[in-house]
Amino acid sequence: MEKQEVESLVLLRQKLIQEFTSLRDYKNNKNAIMKEIECARILHFAITELDKSLEGYVEFDSKK
Repeated sequence: MEKQEVESLVLLRQKLIQEFTSLRDYKNNKNAIMKEIECARILHFAITELDKSLEGYVEFDSKK
């Protein structure tokens, strides 16, 4: 994988994590048009898959 590709995936991962952590009370908010739990599941899946793809190239701090 080229450095630019890795950097692009890392940037995407950071944006997904930012969006995921900005969700508030996603388990109990029943008034949203799209339930936050659905969005949280999508973001969690995408972040996990990105982590698998980037595993051999970078190391992430699990606290972030």
